[in-house]
Amino acid sequence: MIVSAVLLTAAALTATAQDTTVRDTVIFLDEVIVSGTRSPQTQRLDQPLSLAVGVPTLATRASGSVAAHLLRDLPGVFVQQTSAGQGAVVLRGMIGNQVLVLVDGVPMNNGTYRDGPGQYLATIDPETIERIEVVRGPASTLYGSDAQGGVVNIITSSHQPTNRPRSVRVVGVGSSADHSLRGRVSLGYTGARWTLGAGGTLATVGDLRAGGDVGPQDPTGFGMAGFDANLTVTPTPMHTIRGSLQHFTLSDVPRYDRYVTFRSPTVGSDAEHLFNPQTRQLAFARHTYAPMRAGLTRLQTTVSLATQREGRSRIPLDDTGQPSDERTWWRDDVYTPGASIVGSSFLMVGGRSLVVSWGGDWQHDILNSEGTVETVSTGVTTPLLIDTDRGPMPTGNFPDGAEADRLGIFISGDAVLSQLVRVTAGGRWSRFHNQATLDTDFGGAVSNSSADLTAQLGVVITPADSWRIVARVAEGFRAPNLYDLTRVGPVPGGVALPNPNAEPERSLSGELGVRYAASQVALEVSAYYTRVTDFIDRVPGEFQGDTLFNGERVFQGRNVGTARIRGVEAEGATVVGPFRFRASMLFTHGEQEAAAGGDEPMSKIPPLTGLMSVRWNIPVRALSLEYLVRWATRQNRLSSRDLRDPRIPAEGTPGYAVHGIRASAAVSPTLSVSAGLENLTDALYRTHASGVDGAGRHVWLGLSVVGGL
Repeated sequence: MIVSAVLLTAAALTATAQDTTVRDTVIFLDEVIVSGTRSPQTQRLDQPLSLAVGVPTLATRASGSVAAHLLRDLPGVFVQQTSAGQGAVVLRGMIGNQVLVLVDGVPMNNGTYRDGPGQYLATIDPETIERIEVVRGPASTLYGSDAQGGVVNIITSSHQPTNRPRSVRVVGVGSSADHSLRGRVSLGYTGARWTLGAGGTLATVGDLRAGGDVGPQDPTGFGMAGFDANLTVTPTPMHTIRGSLQHFTLSDVPRYDRYVTFRSPTVGSDAEHLFNPQTRQLAFARHTYAPMRAGLTRLQTTVSLATQREGRSRIPLDDTGQPSDERTWWRDDVYTPGASIVGSSFLMVGGRSLVVSWGGDWQHDILNSEGTVETVSTGVTTPLLIDTDRGPMPTGNFPDGAEADRLGIFISGDAVLSQLVRVTAGGRWSRFHNQATLDTDFGGAVSNSSADLTAQLGVVITPADSWRIVARVAEGFRAPNLYDLTRVGPVPGGVALPNPNAEPERSLSGELGVRYAASQVALEVSAYYTRVTDFIDRVPGEFQGDTLFNGERVFQGRNVGTARIRGVEAEGATVVGPFRFRASMLFTHGEQEAAAGGDEPMSKIPPLTGLMSVRWNIPVRALSLEYLVRWATRQNRLSSRDLRDPRIPAEGTPGYAVHGIRASAAVSPTLSVSAGLENLTDALYRTHASGVDGAGRHVWLGLSVVGGL
């Protein structure tokens, strides 16, 4: 975890220790974060956006089971988990399809992305994540729809580089929290002008044991498997070509909050509710041309094909509390070809330097959806069909054959006006189109189009070498997607039905921050206010004049009105001799217009939360010892939607403090070891809006071995 500072406390440590200490003791503001500007030419310290960076280590990977765990200690980031095999990021009070997730710069969000997308981040192999870049606050000018709360860019690598032309890396991690075991083997080959990396990961995860007297949460276990490969060729110094293939799948992932109401032994609504599979596939080719000329410093072109496969099965409980004799199974596969071109130029205008980033992107979603209803006692299955003007059509959670298009072009300029003032400004035009065929009872054909112009303006003032004052005003935008417009499926408290008439959300956000970065101390504090108009929320609805559909309460995603969010994010770090201290804090307050009138709190708003840690770095064998505590206060500001949610108690989510200790060492040039003891007090706790309790007292262990071939 990287905090905002400018400090290299471990530069003398050997490269072989990178799995343990080096990466996690580098704290810097002078790095370049491409996700914040889509240009590799502006240092983080001088960007007006609020940013966070994480470089996972052996310790951070071993201490969690899914990719979302690698983000939970980043400043300004809150992670919600509906089940142990899932995890969603909350940025500035927004979650799901209001936060854009990228994998190697390719959007993961597609037309079916939910307002509570717990499963998607989990389909990224945590062992392949090399770096995480987070933009906090609206970034729709650079990235288009969904980037209202911010952007998470997950950067992957199949094989961490070594000083050998041919190498193998074997990683194994295990945890007593869920009796999990995860292993990865990767191979790397390096030639004069090319590198090739490939690897595979397997994992088994058991039921997660909560703190206190709760014990194992049954069922929360699942399996994971994946493989990936990356080839990078540099035929000339100005040209780089990269090809990547990624596949990762989770099997039999229970949605735990459907088996219990808040916490066992209180029975939930379902006897079975499984995601099988949760699969993500990505193939892309990327060409980077870097002539480093004034008119064109860099040009990057990417073509990609992303695939998301999701199966879900459900057996509800009947009125007597017994399993129904009917199992419903849905399968929704989304194929998304895409392309993007991003360039940057360096210009001198009136004697002042100007860096211009520009480009465009396009994605097209194609859905294959199907479903069946099985009579459990006989094994007889019947396909799920909808009645349309063209006759019966198959359906899953979405109508089969639905499509969505996203297109946008942008330009952004960064100008140094004087030694004191730097200004960033940009704009984007975006267009979106969704089409599908619904059941005639829901309106039949759907054709929903929208377009938008978004802009941002940022100022960075340098009153002294170590200080920056930053201010930014930015617009955000989210077009309604196929989930809002067409989905029929279970949600907490009932069933979601389509709203083909949903309109885009738009937001305006202002933020002000101060940064201080000296050789041994760093601090950053940001305050923001966001106003969202035509805010889409899941509210009670009707079907043909009835509040019930097949015996379940009807909900729809509707533009309920205006939402307002304000908050403060703070982080700091200092180094005193061999000790490094760091702390972060996140405060969020959100309210919205209620569907029934008046105002109410926004749903799933995080409580006041934070992290504190102290690390002792010992040069001998790159040894480090760390104590950390994650904490949160009670969240009892609940919306009407929160009060219907079985994951949240009526009196609110209790506060907590979870303590842990970690140790890491490079035992030899080829062997790295990390171990930890987490939740020292065996506290029973839950992060707000999660459907599963956090792990009780447990130990974990990680080993990494590197060798030649």
